[in-house]
Amino acid sequence: MRYLFGGTTDTAAETATGARLPNATGTVWSSGAADASQLTDLIDINGNPMSMLSADKNGMVPAFYGPDGARYLWVDFGSGKYMMLPTDTVTRLDEHVQGLDPHGDRSYANSIFDRALPKAGGTVQAPEQRDWLTVRVPGDGAGTVVQFTNGTDVYTRLFNNGALHIDPVSGAPTALALGTSTPAGNFITAHTGRSAPAITGSVFTVKADGSVISAGTVTGTNIGNARIFSGATPPDNPQIGDVWVMYAE
Repeated sequence: MRYLFGGTTDTAAETATGARLPNATGTVWSSGAADASQLTDLIDINGNPMSMLSADKNGMVPAFYGPDGARYLWVDFGSGKYMMLPTDTVTRLDEHVQGLDPHGDRSYANSIFDRALPKAGGTVQAPEQRDWLTVRVPGDGAGTVVQFTNGTDVYTRLFNNGALHIDPVSGAPTALALGTSTPAGNFITAHTGRSAPAITGSVFTVKADGSVISAGTVTGTNIGNARIFSGATPPDNPQIGDVWVMYAE
């Protein structure tokens, strides 16, 4: 970035006593020290390259651009090196202040907010090996950690004691799927793997009409290891306690 110098009433070619030097030629330096380097990568206000400065007929130094990145220059018109400051500072400051995000803080803040409070349809990137969210609750069950509402009534709620009440907003029975999505007509369906579009593959199902279907043995303190069979033929290898309901095919 090149900064603009000269072209103002205080940038004149002068002698040590302040006398103007019309049409004088001056050099540009990197500092006011004796070992300073002369700078020749200069550009006039029209974009033409130049290596030295030329005062006008009134001894004033026309506007010019210094070398890329040079914020301070020292000029010498024969009476020593004197510092020259950029003249476009105010313009650059206005552009900076009026910029949409001059310091990048808005972009940074947006990135933080987007991770913490994503917009609808956004994705939260959970940190590795850390809990994303921990809710500390009193455990009295009087309040809820999460609740769904249509603005008037409250439906599904996760209470602060861990209880979960599932109440659909629509009023229709809501199926509880364990390890899967539940097909229509099933109230509770549990699968050993991922969801399936039908009852096939389920290990335990409660139908909407109250029927219970289990893929394994149903046991309890009052029935022991009893097994229930039905059909035209008795079960293979019957055991004590088996129940066979015979019907003709």
